Amino acid sequence: MEADSQTDASRVATPPPTMGVFDELSKVFTFARETLSNFLELVSLEGRRAGLTLVWMFVGGLVAAIFIVTAWAGLMAALAMYVVSLGMLPIAGVIVVAAINLIAGAGMLYWCIGLSRHLLFVATRSQLSGTSMVSPSTP
Repeated sequence: MEADSQTDASRVATPPPTMGVFDELSKVFTFARETLSNFLELVSLEGRRAGLTLVWMFVGGLVAAIFIVTAWAGLMAALAMYVVSLGMLPIAGVIVVAAINLIAGAGMLYWCIGLSRHLLFVATRSQLSGTSMVSPSTP
């Protein structure tokens, strides 16, 4: 029993090994390096996932565009067949449908050009150049 108490006392009496400042700094730098490494690995994995998702979104959009163009061509063919059934010549029916599509496309382009004129970032450019659009009011 006395031997057990001596070993317990010797365990309690021995202080933990003291660490120097350089050992502490080494641990801090090691911890910072591991944290940065883990963070960069996470960023890499998320970037890879985002890249794959972007590719799948692009492929899905391309397939959807093909379906939409095919459906539009089918609708235009049906319209041409209807015009022909009304007694118009087949070539004239196709030309009329193509002309209607051309006019609609030109109208959409004109509308898009009109929208783009509002995208000149006038306020941002004046803010960056240091000129103010509104003059300060005088008291």
